[in-house]
Order: sequence, then C-alpha cells, then structure tokens
Amino acid sequence: MAWDDKGFREELDRLGEREVRAILARGDQWANLENRRNTANDWLRAKEEERSSAAAARKEVREEESLSISRRALANSERATRISIIAILLSGVVAIVEVIKWLSK
Repeated sequence: MAWDDKGFREELDRLGEREVRAILARGDQWANLENRRNTANDWLRAKEEERSSAAAARKEVREEESLSISRRALANSERATRISIIAILLSGVVAIVEVIKWLSK
C-alpha cells in the first residue's frame, strides 16, 4: 500500500499539536514508523512557522498603527506650536497698542 501523506496530515490536523507531540514523545502508535514520524515532525514545524508568521504579521500591524499615531501626534504638536506663536504675536500687538494708548494720554 502506498504512503498517504495527505491523509496522514489530515489525521494530524484532527489530533492537534498537543496530541501529536504526546504521541511522538511516548513513541507509541505510528511514532516508530519513520515516514509517519518525519511527516509528523514536518507538520509540527509547519504549525510553528504558521504561528510565527501570524505573530510577525500582527507585530507589523501594531508597528504601522503606532507609526500612524505618532504621525498624528506630531501633526497636532506642530499645529499647537503654530497657534501658540500666533497667540504670542497677537499678545505683543495688543501690548504695543496698550503702550501707545498709555503714551498718548
């Protein structure tokens, strides 16, 4: 009978990682059959890579969100600085007007 890698991978999916690891650790069932053991180890590595890829994607999304927030904060800070400068200039104009009024009395 030919080796059914796809069918065995489906069985691994049904069992789940925890059970597959337990079977490999105990060395029972199919764990002593080289082709099944190798397929199971490959399957476990693939699952780990999937988790790593998903974690990397989530990290990238968080970094992009953080960068976006930082850019908005910078824009708000620059806007606040411009408003403050305008307020200082207007205060100076008002002070000059008041000094001129006082001197003209």
